[in-house]
Amino acid sequence: MKKILFATTALVATAGVASAEIALSGMAEMGIYNPNTETADTQFFTDIDVTFTMTGESDNGLTFGASIDIDEAGNGQPFESPNTQGGETIFVSYGGATLTMGDTDGAFDARLPEMALAGGTLADDETEHLGFNDGDGDYGDADGFDGFGDGQIARFDYAYSDFTFSLSAEQVADGADVAGLGETVWGLGVSWSGQVSMVDLTVGLGYQTLEDYGDTTGVAVTGAFANGFSAGVTYSVWNSDISGVDDLDHVGVGFGYEMNAIAVGLNWGQFDQDGDTWSGYGLAGTYDLGGGLEARMGYSYNEADVAGSSADYDTWSLGLRMNF
Repeated sequence: MKKILFATTALVATAGVASAEIALSGMAEMGIYNPNTETADTQFFTDIDVTFTMTGESDNGLTFGASIDIDEAGNGQPFESPNTQGGETIFVSYGGATLTMGDTDGAFDARLPEMALAGGTLADDETEHLGFNDGDGDYGDADGFDGFGDGQIARFDYAYSDFTFSLSAEQVADGADVAGLGETVWGLGVSWSGQVSMVDLTVGLGYQTLEDYGDTTGVAVTGAFANGFSAGVTYSVWNSDISGVDDLDHVGVGFGYEMNAIAVGLNWGQFDQDGDTWSGYGLAGTYDLGGGLEARMGYSYNEADVAGSSADYDTWSLGLRMNF
C-alpha cells in the first residue's frame, strides 16, 4: 500500500558518515462500499493507517532500516514477538545487495509485476476479485505460497545493471515439518526493467516451491507508454503434489491510463483447475484533488464456475483517500 509522508521526526547522529532518521507517514479513507451485491447492503467505509520508518547508515557504508505498519501490528500479530510477523519489515543493504526480513514479499511476488497498473480503490476492488493473483492470502496464494507460514519472510535481493535477482524463504511452522505441506517455502525470481522503443518495460520470472504441496512458475510483462497508457500480461501454473488435486493455471491482463489528475486501471484474470474456473475483473479510478487528497471509485465483477454450477457477484466502493 503506497503512503505519502505527512510528518517527519528526524534524529540525526553524526559519527564519521553515520546517520539515522525516523519518519512518520499515514493515510485515511472514508466513503461507502458494498462487498457483495448479492448478500450485503451498502455500508460506510472508514480506514486509517500509520507507518513508522527508520533508516540509517553505518560508518563503513552499510545502509539499514526498519518499518512498522500499525494497522498490521494491531491485527492480532504482536510485532514484539520475535517469531511472528506483526507488520514489521527490517533490512540491511550494501551496494546492490539487500537482505530483508519480516512483512515482505517472497521472491515470486517481489519479481513479478502485478496487473493493477493505475488508479486505486478504497476497498481494493481491483485486487480482491476472484481472478486477481497477488500471492498474499487470497485464492491466488496457490500460485505464490506467501502466507503459508506466519508471514515472516526472509528475502535476499541483488541488483545488477537493469536486473534484480531474488531468493526467499518462509518457514511453515517455525522450522517444523508439517505433514502434507513441508518445512520451508523457497522462492527464486528475476526481473528486468528498461526502455525498448520508448516503452518502459518490466519483465519478471518467478519460481516458488513447498516440499509436499507443490511448486509454481510464473512470468509477467508490463509496459508503460509515453502517452499515459500502460498494459501487462501474466501467466502462472501451480503443479500440485497433493494426491487427487489437479494443477492450477492462472492468466491475467491489465490496462492503465494516467494523465494529469486522472488515473484509471482495468484488469481481468482467471484461475482454471481441471475445468473449474474462478474469474473476475476490477476497475479502479482516482482523481487527484491536490495536497494528498484523492477521490476514488472502484468496481469488480466476480464469477465462479465449479462442478457444473456458477455464481457471480459484484463489489463497489466510492469515497476519499487522504495521504499524509
